[in-house]
Amino acid sequence: MSHRFFLAILMLGLSSATPLGAQGWDATRQASGWAYQEVDGSLVFFDPAARSLRTWMKGSGLLGSLPVALPEGRKAPAVAKPAPSAPKPTTDYDAAGALLYGTPRHKGARVAAADAPSQEPTELPGVIGASPERWVIDPYNRIWMTWGVQLAVLGKDGRTELALPLAAAVEDMAVLRDGVLLLYRTMKPFLEKRDLRTGAVLWTFGDKAQAKEAAAQPLRVALNRMALGLDGAIYLAEGASLAFTVLDPAKGPQDPGQSFFTCQGVMPARPVLGRVGRGPLLAWSGRDVIFGAFAPSQVRSCGAPESKGLLLARFNLGNGTLDWLPTSIAEGHRLVGLLETEAVFLAPEGGLAFAPIH
Repeated sequence: MSHRFFLAILMLGLSSATPLGAQGWDATRQASGWAYQEVDGSLVFFDPAARSLRTWMKGSGLLGSLPVALPEGRKAPAVAKPAPSAPKPTTDYDAAGALLYGTPRHKGARVAAADAPSQEPTELPGVIGASPERWVIDPYNRIWMTWGVQLAVLGKDGRTELALPLAAAVEDMAVLRDGVLLLYRTMKPFLEKRDLRTGAVLWTFGDKAQAKEAAAQPLRVALNRMALGLDGAIYLAEGASLAFTVLDPAKGPQDPGQSFFTCQGVMPARPVLGRVGRGPLLAWSGRDVIFGAFAPSQVRSCGAPESKGLLLARFNLGNGTLDWLPTSIAEGHRLVGLLETEAVFLAPEGGLAFAPIH
């Protein structure tokens, strides 16, 4: 789709030439943040320095660039800070909350306020200069971008056509023929399917009530993940489970199914996510296979082999088996793409790394 996407831009005269600053841009050294993979194997990155999307393919290099402009922010009315409350005792729940959120989880807890309430206006999400956190390209070559608790749909010229508030921050996005899926960063899976034309919610799966708390105090790590199967079925991984909840893209929450996997003939134990959280799930194009990435310490009890780097879990959807592929990729890398024979990872400090897959 990426070739058609940027060809359309060129035909419309919206990007008659790749900017001089983009000609030296190299994903293997400069890519950062996140990436969306097209069906042709190309990867779409966001370049914060140029505020542009860069479409890149291994072996071909930079295919095209598109400057993007997110909606401008606005100032919220001044809000006085609440008065401090008495400290509360620390509990195991607080300790668990500190791991996931970075702060104690007491409902009544308050951060100590200054003696005089602050009257400074606060910046709402969607500020000028905000950088997108997730993005996909729909069948009409429009770009869906999320950042904070905001969603924007951009046209072929990179300008906003639609802007909507979201329930919470988005962890995963995916494109269907008739909609876009948003999986929120919440304790339990909460998923929305949105209309391609209006952005309206078509159906939801999971408890939306938890999104309010997640928006107010975001999770520090991902706990739930999503990928699409060959037939468009939606595969959801909840927490440390190595099984998937399976949703029909049209029916949504109606009649969900389950996919279970065996490793060497037995059901594997659950991973221990710890401070790392759950890594991405990606479908391998043209195959009934989904890959996930885990740190060795997370899967020691799961029958995984020893590995000097990240381990790839190969979920074979056709026969319900799970295979482990050791890699030399250091922890901290993020799985962002699957090529014909390689997995693509984003390095923590920028750039790409590759590991063989089969």
